[in-house]
Amino acid sequence: MLPKAVRRSLLLALPFQASILAVAVAFLVAGFNSQVVLTALLALSMWAPAAAELVFRTSLPRALQLHYLIFITLGPFAGSALNAYAAIPEWDTYIHFDSGVMIAWLGMLWVRRVEEHLAVSLPRWFGLLVILLTAMAFAAAWELCEFASDQLIGTVSQSGLEDTMADILAGTSGGLFAIILLLTLGRPRSLAPASLLRSAHREQAASLPQA
Repeated sequence: MLPKAVRRSLLLALPFQASILAVAVAFLVAGFNSQVVLTALLALSMWAPAAAELVFRTSLPRALQLHYLIFITLGPFAGSALNAYAAIPEWDTYIHFDSGVMIAWLGMLWVRRVEEHLAVSLPRWFGLLVILLTAMAFAAAWELCEFASDQLIGTVSQSGLEDTMADILAGTSGGLFAIILLLTLGRPRSLAPASLLRSAHREQAASLPQA
């Protein structure tokens, strides 16, 4: 029996999967085989949050999961399968920027889980570095996935070195934007590590014995 959190994640992804699989059937009827393969793979990728919860025995905030599902739908699905990247030149940049925000939030959650597990407040510089490097690493990994998709499936996600570097820069910028929001506004509080919340630092300082 699957844990309740995993079942909820699977149900959250189901409407998105059903929608793009319906499009995959239309592609199959029309004879666009490369789009069929890509769409089927994207439908499977929507199980990633549930798989992560199952493997790592943790829970992911529903807001973060919903962000991921919308990202997959508007990014690789609408961008590659529906050719939005070609129709709207700026679409790719927006998607990569958003991916940087999303992955930075995931990095925040990872640091937060480590703090909870160790019952410590990690150094602020370390948390910020992990969050930024997480966004940068994903930006680079995504470009590798786009290259593999173009070579193996026949999509047209990349258009040269300049496009690749611009995408990595957009993803990194999104990560920096998420960090700035966290440091200035303390948001999103549900994902933020205690070491990066100003209020948490004040509470921690107040709990220390006075000299």
